[in-house]
Parts: sequence; C-alpha cells; structure tokens
Amino acid sequence: MVYIFLDYYDYPLFFFLKLSQFLCTFYMGKNIAKVTTTFQFCDGGSCQKAKGEMAIREARAYLRNQGLWDDTHTIKTRCNGRCEDAPTWIVQPGNFWYKNVTPEKAVSIVKSHMDQNKPAEEYLLYKEGWSILLTENEKTAALPLFKYKTEITIGELLIARAFASDQHLYPLFQYFFQESTSIGIQTGEQNIKIIDQPHKVDYSDKYDIKITGEQLQLTLAIGGITKDVSSTVTERKVSVAEVIWLKKKAIFTKALRLKNKKGKHLVTFWIKEDDENTWEHILKVYLSMPSNQIRIENENEISIQEFI
Repeated sequence: MVYIFLDYYDYPLFFFLKLSQFLCTFYMGKNIAKVTTTFQFCDGGSCQKAKGEMAIREARAYLRNQGLWDDTHTIKTRCNGRCEDAPTWIVQPGNFWYKNVTPEKAVSIVKSHMDQNKPAEEYLLYKEGWSILLTENEKTAALPLFKYKTEITIGELLIARAFASDQHLYPLFQYFFQESTSIGIQTGEQNIKIIDQPHKVDYSDKYDIKITGEQLQLTLAIGGITKDVSSTVTERKVSVAEVIWLKKKAIFTKALRLKNKKGKHLVTFWIKEDDENTWEHILKVYLSMPSNQIRIENENEISIQEFI
C-alpha cells in the first residue's frame, strides 16, 4: 500500500484530479458492442427548419426513460439528402428511412423498433427491397445539357451549365492534377499554360482548395460561404461552372470554365482534343452524361456530329 501525504494547499489539486477522473469515467464513450439499434437523425438545414429537433428530443427522452439508452445509439447526421421529406431518420440495421418525422411519430417509430423489432411501416419513406420511394414531394434535379452558343472570343460552341459545389469540383480537381494528365490552365485573361506534372490538391481549409506544384499555384474557394466571409474569399468563390465544347478544330476543344458570383472569370481548365479519357470522365462522372447519350437543347436543330 502506498500512502500519499498532502499539504493543506494540495487538497484543491487532489480534489480536482479525482473529480476529473470521475467525470472521464462517467462520460466515457458509449460501449457500442452493446448497441443493437442505431437511429440516425438528420440535422441538416431543411430538417432543422421542419423542427426535426423536437422529434429528436422526444426519441432520446423515451430511450432514456425506458432504460434503452445503452442498447441504442443516436446520431445527428447533418444532411441525409432527402430535404423534400424533412425531417428524415434512418434506422439501422435494416436501412429503414422515415419521412416527415414529428414528435408524435418519433416515439411510435422508436417503440416499433425496440419493442416489436420491426419498422413503423406507415411512416416509411423507403426500406430495402422497395423499388420506389413513398413520397409525394419528389424533386428531380435538372441534369446538365448542352446549349448552342456563339462567343466573340472563341466562336461557336456547345456549353453546359455544370455543378459548382465542392462535392463535384473537389474530386474533379483530384482527377485533373493528382496524375500526370496534360491539361491547359488559363487564369483571368492570361494565356493558356500547359500543366503536365502531378500537383498536390489540398482541401483541408473551410472554404479554399489549393493546387500546388512546380507548374501551378492556384487557390479557389469551393466550400459554402457565409455572409460574414471576407471579400477576398467571396472574390475567388466558384459560383458558376460551365463545360465548353468548341466547334472549331484546335489543340484544345473542350474545357471547364469557372466564374464567381459576379460572372468574373476565375480559371478555365482546357482539355486537349486527343485526350479522350479526361473528356469521357467529365461527361460521365461530372455531368452524368455518357458519351453515347449527349443531351443537347433543341437537338433536332443542332447535330452533335458538327462538334466531333
């Protein structure tokens, strides 16, 4: 046995250490080995506006009062991607999706899973095996399509308004720069510069993505910004993305052009005419447009063969 002799002045420190030890033990992470059911509560913007927090509170209170806290795990997930059905929940195992969850529905859903080991069918949006979603609020996002246009500086072209969010641009930048893909870079009004070496793509900042290497130093803001962000970040924030397909034959005939909210040109990534792999990637992965199913506005008037 070890005896510790403390001076009077040591007691506050000793008490603090014992209290800290107790709190760490009391508030330690949940033993997930005991968890049988996980409730994933959407806490994104739309679900917050739909008062999803009220349903979450009722569910958590019920689980605690019924002694089910250690058998379950509850997680606020941020956006689940079904804003039109807010508030939404996902219950695992089983991949059960719930829609329009109110405080009243919340307890019924929890009871059904915990007491009867089955979903509350009347509130389901989707479950495994279903081929459709039970929703009256389905919103189909408009897919990009090419439109015919003539620009003074580059002539006749097909142009598609593309996705400007970071979840689309970040993987595309990785594809452009993390391999030895030869690509042309045009910033502002400068001439096209050939980049043919791998570069580092760093998106650890809240707003900015940084592309750095021997041939290029480029910073763009692609993350969602708030109203209080600095004007310099706003100036480099990508708000408009356009995929361009030139009619004329040249070294570079395809491109991704990025602009800020005011329409100022930030950068254009030019694709070589003979770089079929990069162009296929942009069409298929970025635009969700297989090369044999090119979507063109008024395609009866414009032939894709004119651009091939």
